[in-house]
Amino acid sequence: MNAFVMAGDRRSSFCVSGMNKALLPLAGCPIFLHVLMALDRVQAIRKIYIVGPQMEIVDALKKAKPAISLTQKVEVLEQRESLIDNIAYAYAHAMSKDFDSDRPTPNFVERPPALFLPADIPLVTHTEIEMFLSASDMKQYDYCLGVTSEPVLARFYPTKQNRSGIRMSYLYLKEKAYRMNNLHLVRPDKIGSKESVQTIYHHRYQKYLSNRLQIALGILLADQSLSIRLRGILYYLLALGTLFFSETGLNTLSRLCRQRLSVKAVEDWISQLLKTRFKSVETTLGGAAMDIDDEATYQTISLSFQKWQDDLMQGVTHSAREVV
Repeated sequence: MNAFVMAGDRRSSFCVSGMNKALLPLAGCPIFLHVLMALDRVQAIRKIYIVGPQMEIVDALKKAKPAISLTQKVEVLEQRESLIDNIAYAYAHAMSKDFDSDRPTPNFVERPPALFLPADIPLVTHTEIEMFLSASDMKQYDYCLGVTSEPVLARFYPTKQNRSGIRMSYLYLKEKAYRMNNLHLVRPDKIGSKESVQTIYHHRYQKYLSNRLQIALGILLADQSLSIRLRGILYYLLALGTLFFSETGLNTLSRLCRQRLSVKAVEDWISQLLKTRFKSVETTLGGAAMDIDDEATYQTISLSFQKWQDDLMQGVTHSAREVV
């Protein structure tokens, strides 16, 4: 399969330190190169495409070549205006390379899934990607999304010995608290409601009240039946409630909200919202969940990068530690 690394810096993207996050330096090379090096070691990946500011990425690749060699062929594609535009363009471009570009792909040939991931997850490893791919059943589903549970991500929390760490926000479900880990195995042509994907991505930072309101509005205005939209609003309010009650120590109220939010129920609703066959896939390393959203996260990952990467490369699972 092909892998697509999203490194765009238009519309819904955010800069860090005044730069495209993908181009920030980390351990001697731009962040996106750490993602490319992880993909380069995944046997199932045939070719890697990176979508973003083409000239800047090509220049960064040329400068890094003396120190970093990639066995896989990497093709850099110029970005479009939005995430959905980038996905559609890059996937169509790859398909034209995989099949005879002079003839359309026959209707009876099912288009293959592709791996999509952002360029700002430098702690992702080939082991975690392979774990995700092997657990994704693309015979039954058309969109598999990677998730990681809170205990796994505790490895990145501050400790009494090392206060440099990161605490993350989670979706508290009945079974576990999960965080999306940025790995997407998708057949793009099988997503019936691409507008919903763009809306969720554009307003993904839920620490902002305006984004929460926009997500709720997006659910209410989705091209779906009234029952699906109302169920979506209920689930969204319950998710916000569990997060609030968990963070404020009201665990009994949090547990009450979580009883309605089972993994299966949420998966079924997302399938209906996106008009596809959706499934979450749990992985147990966690590096892919560590995306760089702001300056503080970037600085913390920079300080602890080598230690965290060494642990993840060795496949070390989280063990109980005293966190602060």
